[in-house]
Amino acid sequence: MNIKIHILDVKDGDAIILELSKDDKNLVMVIDGGKTSYYTEKMKPKLKEILKANNKQAPDIIVCTHYDSDHIGGLIPLIEDYIADIREVWIHRTPDLINTYINKSNLLLEQKSKNVGNLAWNNFINLFESRPEKQKLDQNAMFLIESLPQLKRIVDLIPEKKLKQIYHGQTPLNDWKEIKVLGPTKDYYNSLFPSSKTFESFIEEEAESLLLSTRPYRQLKLSGISICDQLKNENQTTLTSTNKASIILAVDNQDKRYLFTGDAGVESFKSIPNYKMELKNLFFLKIPHHASDNNLTKELIELMNPIYAYSSGDKHQVDAILQCISSKSRNIETKTTKQDGDLFFNK
Repeated sequence: MNIKIHILDVKDGDAIILELSKDDKNLVMVIDGGKTSYYTEKMKPKLKEILKANNKQAPDIIVCTHYDSDHIGGLIPLIEDYIADIREVWIHRTPDLINTYINKSNLLLEQKSKNVGNLAWNNFINLFESRPEKQKLDQNAMFLIESLPQLKRIVDLIPEKKLKQIYHGQTPLNDWKEIKVLGPTKDYYNSLFPSSKTFESFIEEEAESLLLSTRPYRQLKLSGISICDQLKNENQTTLTSTNKASIILAVDNQDKRYLFTGDAGVESFKSIPNYKMELKNLFFLKIPHHASDNNLTKELIELMNPIYAYSSGDKHQVDAILQCISSKSRNIETKTTKQDGDLFFNK
């Protein structure tokens, strides 16, 4: 099998196109689409070029790893353009709880746009009134409230027969057994969105996690301490439930494993059954969450030990993550869109 990987420079977001070929078959898969604003500029021209080269009318498979707008935003116009010929869309159908959140988000946005819901909006924003970083938390809350309706829109665009929910243990395509779902398990996914969690507490927790996840933990740079030892440990990492729910895909090419991670974190990886065997000595790693220091620890990097590691990053990128990966003896190449622009891998 031959595999080509295109990771487009969409700043802190993911927009990935895979080309797989074997015997007389080929497959084009899109994993996330960046923010909506990048679709016309970046995704659509590259996708047209790849589809033409593969003699296809549309990508075969679309993967929505999780609900954040820097991953699903660009998939909305893509699905609108190509849904008639797309084979399947892999996504987690929104649980009833998330549908409740979506309805409340739509109501808040509608009231705010008509300037008739200031009381409701102000009451909601007062969740953060006593916080020292209120403005940033308000911005994060707005990001989340705008992302949720995007999720409903994308799910509504997909015909029932083309929507596939995928969880650990599945090989979703009978003719491409090389593609395997490692995470999340269904139980782990459901545990991230308990029915007892209110809309307000969900937004408050996610907004707080977003704030903490963009504030890199800084250890003292002590002489003689390796860069890997200066990374956060598992107890210091902070991640939203939405990111933890990311779909984790493996593509196996004989003895080479390629791993695509969305924004999965330490807990996500460790929830994979037999994770130490599944993640050991990777050939290719798409570094999770734009090389944030909230998603990989020294322990995980040493376990994954990738020969090649690529990242789509910008403000979330923590150089120590890249440096730790590249310091390992097996590593041949570690690259990021922040330094190198659009990335292409074909080995």
